Amino acid sequence: MSAHAFAAVSHAAPRVRAARPLSRTHRVSSRTPAATGNTTTGSDFVDASVLANNAASLDGKLRTLVVGVTDFQGDERLGHRNATSGTLFKHDRWLDQYTIPGQEVTLVDLDSGKSCKRAISVSPYRARATAPNTDVSVVEFLLDSGSDDGDENFFAKAQPPCRLVVSSVTGSGFANPMFRELNLKNAVDDKHALVLIAGGARGIGPMRAALEWPVVASHADKYPVTLFYLNAGAKQSNGKSSAFVEEWDEWRAGGVGVVPLFGGTESMDGNVFQVQSAIAGGVPVECGGKGRKILGNDAEKVTVLMAGLTREETKTAIAVFCDTHGVPKSNLLNF
Repeated sequence: MSAHAFAAVSHAAPRVRAARPLSRTHRVSSRTPAATGNTTTGSDFVDASVLANNAASLDGKLRTLVVGVTDFQGDERLGHRNATSGTLFKHDRWLDQYTIPGQEVTLVDLDSGKSCKRAISVSPYRARATAPNTDVSVVEFLLDSGSDDGDENFFAKAQPPCRLVVSSVTGSGFANPMFRELNLKNAVDDKHALVLIAGGARGIGPMRAALEWPVVASHADKYPVTLFYLNAGAKQSNGKSSAFVEEWDEWRAGGVGVVPLFGGTESMDGNVFQVQSAIAGGVPVECGGKGRKILGNDAEKVTVLMAGLTREETKTAIAVFCDTHGVPKSNLLNF
């Protein structure tokens, strides 16, 4: 099984934000996605650079691109307090736009004009904690160096100090596209069991952001939270081609069932069987199972998050969770 990107496109030229004192701003050139229709209408772009490019899988094919975004706080922080709203700064910071897992950013390389739109793969909380009280906000993106997308391959190989500009943070996170009030935060507030279905690298990045979000992490201590990681690599790889393997035990210790499903399209029937088995008998102990029912006691109170799935995989997920087990289709959330 393979995963596909869900990148939105338009045809307006991005404008670099003339924010508080940026060291340098850039008018994005005709080589950038503005000329090819690959960016968000009216998006502001700000200076950024590659801080690190780390292996996200044991075989090194999946990469975590660590990006520092110029995000000045102001010279005198207390002097920028807004007395009426209680906020610390009157001017907005770039990072203020990132509030929920599943939001996206467009990266543009200044020298080549290549662009790539990807979900941020760290939670809003962790992004704020990485470099507090500095004029740089640090975010991460999961990229596949073996992707059939040439621009993604380019960024997967980018090294410091590669110069970038990045768009505003876009998207509503994991939500029902027709009813935005049906979203991840409200599902947690309503004490739903959560099922996360990630399709390959495109899916596991935003799912990682969701799992390490304190809202979800604390929820997993009390209610069922289960990750099914589709396309987690070839069966013979023994997890070497899967992303974030070193974090799986941490997620499991926090109460999350982490079920990797290996193989490609030829393994779909076997993967469906594993999902059905987990629903019937619980997540295996070796995958973090704690004897909980994946769907809890009420299918109406189950929310399914999906990211990076192909059309066929999405149809299969609907058949398994909605048609067979009665989860309302309105409780299926994409980002």
